[in-house]
Amino acid sequence: MIISYKKYIYLITFYFNITMAVGSGLASASSFGDRNQAQFPPSVEPPAIVEQFKQKTGLEKPDHSERYLPYSVNYGLRMALPAPLRNNFDFSASFDKWTRLPTVKTECFLPIKAWPDKTIFFTPRVNLNGRNESYSMGAGVRQLITSEMMVGFHTFYDWTRPRRSDLDYLREAGAGIEFSALPGYFSDLNLSANVYFPLNSREEIKNGGASFLNETLPAGADARISLLLPPIISWLDFRLDASTHRYVGRNSNISGYRTALSVNSRDGLFNMTLEQGEDSLLGHNYGISAGIRMAFDWQALINAKNPFSAPYQYSETRYNRKIRNSLFSKVNRKYDLPEDRFEQRSTLMASVSGDTVTFTGGFPNLPYSTLTVQVSHSPWADYSEVQTDDHGAYYGAITLPPGICRMRVVHKPSGRTTEPRTVVITKPGIGDDSHQSEGAKDL
Repeated sequence: MIISYKKYIYLITFYFNITMAVGSGLASASSFGDRNQAQFPPSVEPPAIVEQFKQKTGLEKPDHSERYLPYSVNYGLRMALPAPLRNNFDFSASFDKWTRLPTVKTECFLPIKAWPDKTIFFTPRVNLNGRNESYSMGAGVRQLITSEMMVGFHTFYDWTRPRRSDLDYLREAGAGIEFSALPGYFSDLNLSANVYFPLNSREEIKNGGASFLNETLPAGADARISLLLPPIISWLDFRLDASTHRYVGRNSNISGYRTALSVNSRDGLFNMTLEQGEDSLLGHNYGISAGIRMAFDWQALINAKNPFSAPYQYSETRYNRKIRNSLFSKVNRKYDLPEDRFEQRSTLMASVSGDTVTFTGGFPNLPYSTLTVQVSHSPWADYSEVQTDDHGAYYGAITLPPGICRMRVVHKPSGRTTEPRTVVITKPGIGDDSHQSEGAKDL
C-alpha cells in the first residue's frame, strides 16, 4: 500500500504543481528607440521594402498555434520512454489556424554509447511550424577529465525551407564545445560556445526576370556561461546566467546579449528569475518571474489533515549535482537562425541625343557576362551585344531611326532582364534634339 500511495502522491503532486505554480508571466518591456536593424539600400522599390519590413518587424500574420496535445498526455508519452531518454525528450503538437497546417516539434538527446566517464550521443530535431520546416542532426562526445570536470565536443547539420515548398533547403553546419565543473564545495559552472557556417544559398529570379533574390543562412557564433554564485544567504542559492550572440549575413547583422539572476530556496519551495537583455532587432528588454511550488500529501488528506503540510527538505549543502549528470544533459545551441535575404534589381538608364541612344546600368552578380540589347517597335528583336565589367555594370550606345520604340537588356543564359524603357527619336529639326528617358535605380 505504501508503494501504491507513493505513486498517487507523485502524480497528484505533479498535477497540483502545474495548477498552483505562480508564474508572474515574464513581464517584458521593450524600448524601441534606437535599433541597429538590418539596413537596406535606400533605393529599394516599395514592394520589396514592404515585404522585408514585414518579415523584420513581424507584421505578417503570426503563428497563433492552438495546442491540441495536453501537457498531461505529453508527459504520459514521455514517461513510457526509457529513463535515459525520458529526461531529454521534448515533444509538442499544435494546429496553426492561419495556414491550416498541423505543427510538430520534437527534440531529443540520444546516448548511443555510455561508459562511467564518457558518452557518445546523437541529437535529432524536427520543427514543422506554420511557415517553415526545419530538420537537424547532431552528434558529439563528452568525457570526464577529472572527478569534478567534464569537457565535450559536438557537431551539427541543419536544413530549412518554407513549409509545403519545393525550393531547395538552406543548409548550415556548425560545431560547439562544452565545459562543466564543480570547482568548489557544491558549486557549479557550465560553459558552452557554438559557431555556425552556411553551406549554400538559394537563388530565384523574380518580377519577370528583373529581380535577383539570394537567400542564405547567416554565419555567426554564440556563447553562454552559467555559474552558481558564492553563498549570500544560508537558505538561498543564487545563479547567474549570461549569453551573447552575433549572426552576420550579407544584408543583416543580428547581435545581442542576455543576463539573468535566478534565486531558489534550498527546500524547493520558492524560485524567482530576474533578466534583462538587448537585441539589434528586438531592442532592450527585461523581465521578472516568480513561483511557489506547493507539495500535496494525499495520505494527509485521507487522514483528514492539512494536505499541504508535507515538509520540505532543507539542505545544508548548496547544490548536490553530480558531475556525471553533465554527460547526459541537453546540448545548448541556437536553432532556426533567421534567413538572410538580399534582392538586387537589373537596371537600365538611357538618354537620347539625335539618333544615338546612350545606355548604362548593371546586372549584379553577373561580372564579365555578355548581354543582349533588344529593341521593339512591335516584337522584340536582338539589336546588339554589350559586356559587363567585374562589378556587373555595362555601358553602350546604339543608333535608332526616328520614332518611338522600347529597349531592354537581357542576359539570356539566366533569363534575367531589365524593365523596358521607352525612347523617342525625333527627326532632325523637329522638337528637341535630345530626350532623357526615365532612369532605373538599383535595388
